[in-house]
Amino acid sequence: MKINKIITKIKAPFYQGLGIKAIINAIIVSLLLTIFPVFGVVTLLLTVVALRFKLNLPLMIIISYIATPLQYLLFIPFIHLGETIFNIQHSLISFNEIQRGFNISFWETISGLFFKLFYGVSAWTLVALPISLFSILLNNKLIPERNRNI
Repeated sequence: MKINKIITKIKAPFYQGLGIKAIINAIIVSLLLTIFPVFGVVTLLLTVVALRFKLNLPLMIIISYIATPLQYLLFIPFIHLGETIFNIQHSLISFNEIQRGFNISFWETISGLFFKLFYGVSAWTLVALPISLFSILLNNKLIPERNRNI
């Protein structure tokens, strides 16, 4: 009996969030969290949000893997936008410099990147978050409730 409960709990995320609204919301949230300018936390964030809001986690992870290049493309622009927002002189940060820094001193590079990540997260919060929330609200208003399941 216990094995059936475990299997049911494992299968549950594959069946939740199959309505059209839920699928579109899952795609929006996946894209929003995929471009979050902190590497290594996206899957954890997706899991927490999917379970909390009963969105389709497998779909969200697939979308995230497909859209991961966007995180790399938007990482430095988010940092530069955050520096502009906080009126900080723009740094000449690049992936090569970050890699070289990690090769020299891991902890010194982390401490140096802390504020850069703060600027990037701030810009993400001010730009990507409102656009995504507006998209979700628009989706919830435009898609009729009768299209509950695919």
